[in-house]
Amino acid sequence: MKAHLQLIASRLVHLGKLRTYLTHATGKVTTRGLADKSLSSFSLDDSNDLAAFRMRVSEFQEHLGKLLASIAREEEVEFCGFSDVLAYAEKIGIIASETEWREIREIRNQINHEYEDDPEALGEIIKAMVSCIPALLEWHDHARNYCSRKFGLHEGTS
Repeated sequence: MKAHLQLIASRLVHLGKLRTYLTHATGKVTTRGLADKSLSSFSLDDSNDLAAFRMRVSEFQEHLGKLLASIAREEEVEFCGFSDVLAYAEKIGIIASETEWREIREIRNQINHEYEDDPEALGEIIKAMVSCIPALLEWHDHARNYCSRKFGLHEGTS
């Protein structure tokens, strides 16, 4: 297998693991009702669960972006920046829109700043971030399907 296809295959495997972690962290945040709690009433476990959730969302989107860039390279798409990668991913039906991708990224950034600056706004940001998870998982599904169809790769391929 070509080296670049091996890279895509390894990204698929890694994203599969990250998806499990993200789903678990999302479940903990929703089960514990963290979006409805005041930051001042967070237990140590609440704080750890929120920190894990924040990290998992960031990590998942970052690695999904790396997979999209790898797909674009394999398809010999010329791109100058990540906007070009997102435009291509939208064109081939992996992501819904570049705008939605960027909105999710903004929510990720916002939770890190608001956590410290405005703890009262945290609940709304947690809700917004939880509402982004279905889109991220759907895009991951689209990327897996694309790689399977176009390159014959699956998460278990190495």
